[in-house]
Amino acid sequence: MRYFVFNKSGSIKDAERLKGKWALVYSNCEADYVKVLDKIDAEVFGATSFMGAFSPEGLVDGAILLADDWEDVEAFHKLVETTEENARERAKFACEEIGDKLGGVPDVILMHATPGYEERILEGIYDVFGENVRVFGGSAADNDLTGKWKLFDKDRVIGEGVLLVGFKNKNGVFGAFVSGYVATEHKGKITKAKGRVVYEIDGRPAAEVYNEWTKGIISDYLDKGGVILAQTTLYPVARVVGQALGIPIYLLSHPHMVISENRALSFFTEFEEGDEIVLMRGSKEGLIMRTEDVARRALRGYRGELKGGILIYCAGCVLQVMDSIKEIIKAYKRTVGDIPFVGAATFGEQGAFFIEKNKNRHGNLMCDTVIFGG
Repeated sequence: MRYFVFNKSGSIKDAERLKGKWALVYSNCEADYVKVLDKIDAEVFGATSFMGAFSPEGLVDGAILLADDWEDVEAFHKLVETTEENARERAKFACEEIGDKLGGVPDVILMHATPGYEERILEGIYDVFGENVRVFGGSAADNDLTGKWKLFDKDRVIGEGVLLVGFKNKNGVFGAFVSGYVATEHKGKITKAKGRVVYEIDGRPAAEVYNEWTKGIISDYLDKGGVILAQTTLYPVARVVGQALGIPIYLLSHPHMVISENRALSFFTEFEEGDEIVLMRGSKEGLIMRTEDVARRALRGYRGELKGGILIYCAGCVLQVMDSIKEIIKAYKRTVGDIPFVGAATFGEQGAFFIEKNKNRHGNLMCDTVIFGG
């Protein structure tokens, strides 16, 4: 595999045209990525990413991971438009075709949806493959949450839907999904919720409880309401979804907005009444080091050669570490070495935990990776 970077005008560094088996493209939504797609002779697929794309060179306008024709890594993609009502069925249709094309269950599915109902898409994947496939990825992003995010391939650019890519590799496809946050002593039970809105925690208005847990970080929003993403990035809530060697596995959810009329909290993930939640705490150091951790967990002692990688990192966390992007890259490379890789900063992350049931989850403020064995 090889990687390439491009600028906002669509000029690929050190290349006029690219030729290969398949190419994954991540791009700033303001870059001319359509021009780039026209320069690649391969099966091409990709998504827009917050402020650009990760590469071994840092955060760039756009990046391409190219698999050469002779390589063993097989990929087949489906780009489908969806609505919330048909997302599960459309994802099911896409997975059936991916399974037919690859001759069975993929080693990994890379998922890039547009934000809003990622849980429905995971349900469609489960309908076809059950627990037999691992899903990793992240939701397409723009630079300002105004809905300019896109998914694309050689033929189409869409603003709502999902891109699913099935990968198979005889030398292995490895992946992991981590938070990089630590639990605090604050815990509660969701007693009233609908979809992505939590109305009550322990029978009290959710925003009031959260504000007490965080010592007043959203006090200014309790009466007026509004978006609280910046204030809450280092203080998400989490659910315990399993254990590994007796250690809890946490799935994070990012508080998005205070709804003033009832002091409810909206999130970028769904909740159910009865869910147990815990307040988490993050740090800049933890957000940097988790890229090393996610790669180490993915490889789990694998000592063979590596062909390339994909890094998915929450866009909200990028804002917290924007002045340390090079440190994030260095941390990832301490595990994977000097391999070609690309990455996206996303508005929601999907990943597989190593638990028996419902291992593929949608979360926020998370980090995941896919690494191809050589």
